[in-house]
Amino acid sequence: MAGRECYHCKQWVDAGAAHDCWTTTESTLTQDLSEDLQDARRQPYERHLADTRTRLEHLLAPVYPHVPIDLRPSPLHDGFRGHARFSVTEAAGDLTVTGADPLGGRDSWESTRWILPTFGQRLAQTVIGRISRDYSRFPIGGFDLRLGYGTQRAHVVLAVDRMEPGSLGGWAEGLLQEAPAVSGVSVPSQGLTAGDPLVRHHLLGREILSHPLAFFQTNYWLTEPLLRHIASVVSQESPRSVLDLYCGVGVHSLLAGDDSTSTTGVDSDPNAIALARRNAEAAGRVATYERASVEEFLARGSHPHCDAAIVNPPRSGCRAGVVEGIAKLTPHSICLVCCSAEAHVRDLQAFQELGYKATAHTAFDMFPFSRFVENVTMLFPQ
Repeated sequence: MAGRECYHCKQWVDAGAAHDCWTTTESTLTQDLSEDLQDARRQPYERHLADTRTRLEHLLAPVYPHVPIDLRPSPLHDGFRGHARFSVTEAAGDLTVTGADPLGGRDSWESTRWILPTFGQRLAQTVIGRISRDYSRFPIGGFDLRLGYGTQRAHVVLAVDRMEPGSLGGWAEGLLQEAPAVSGVSVPSQGLTAGDPLVRHHLLGREILSHPLAFFQTNYWLTEPLLRHIASVVSQESPRSVLDLYCGVGVHSLLAGDDSTSTTGVDSDPNAIALARRNAEAAGRVATYERASVEEFLARGSHPHCDAAIVNPPRSGCRAGVVEGIAKLTPHSICLVCCSAEAHVRDLQAFQELGYKATAHTAFDMFPFSRFVENVTMLFPQ
């Protein structure tokens, strides 16, 4: 008799028969963790925080031995990731879905789902269920789940072999109908998008758009506190003009200052620049965004003075000439942000040699159990 084996419970389901077992039930997703499991994560996290603080103190001591360090921990009670990636493989007719656990490495999706907030777990479960039902016709190799902050919605990015002949357009539309909390589906290998092509976030009272294939902060609970902190420390100086370098979708500068503050943003990602312009227009802010590398932008010279500079380079930090180029603009304040403590301290030292001094250092543990921590330091001319 025609039918299929349920991926979750391994029960045979006749063709056309309804079946909704979900071994990972709603109650399982929302129940409190056992004390043993809480300890299994809490104790390593406490050690991680202690190690992170010690490392930051050691790195900062040669440059700023007396600058206090404020380390903000990440909540873990209901996940912490706003982005998760799952892989799907088949062997002898059996499907295996795996994810990444920051403590245990690659493991079954059931063992790694805890990194997502509850609603993200439910959405991942729905996507996996649909993939398992239709895998023989649509062999999907995995998916990314991109959660919208403050929206309880998500965008799904499907990994499909470029040589796969069948279009997933109908499959994607079916997922949108089955899971209304999925706002959009992208299949990059097929150049296909169903539903909303962007990820929408509600952060600090504004709607911020990001691209599902581009970087956006990944900690579901700390992203808004991070943005609030940066907006607060930059706004304390009441800047009339802000230069936002490595601006991404413009979120930092759009939340800083007030509606009379003008912004110039620079980033090499064309998708990010396009969305920065849309975000600024929606916010009613006066802003100009340029697609260019920061090095090229600063090397041109002849840039007007800026009251404040927000500098958020990649993990490698500022490239040669960037710190010098920023200092030549003589900003009244510089907000330096980087997720690599080593690169951050190197750039702090370079700014110090050019006459800028730090007064406080705040670190947000955006990536629990990893070496990366989001560092925020305000610098002022000596």
